[in-house]
Amino acid sequence: MKRADLETVLTHDGCEWVVRAEGIEARGGDWRELDESLRRVLAASGSYPPGSRIRVFMGFDFDTLPQWLRQYHYHYFNRWVEITV
Repeated sequence: MKRADLETVLTHDGCEWVVRAEGIEARGGDWRELDESLRRVLAASGSYPPGSRIRVFMGFDFDTLPQWLRQYHYHYFNRWVEITV
């Protein structure tokens, strides 16, 4: 399996999914919105030439869950996406 070009942390703030990595943050109410927000942020960062395909790993931050809820952590997950900037 190919490694990630970018590793991020995935959380949910109660309203939106949030992806953060060093110097970037993207938000969306659903996966489509989140992916589009991330595409815009990556394109604006200047770190990737236009047309680049970026393989992104979104690792869910289980520390954001209350301790009592962590037993149900299988409802949350990590996510892989490929974004073209």
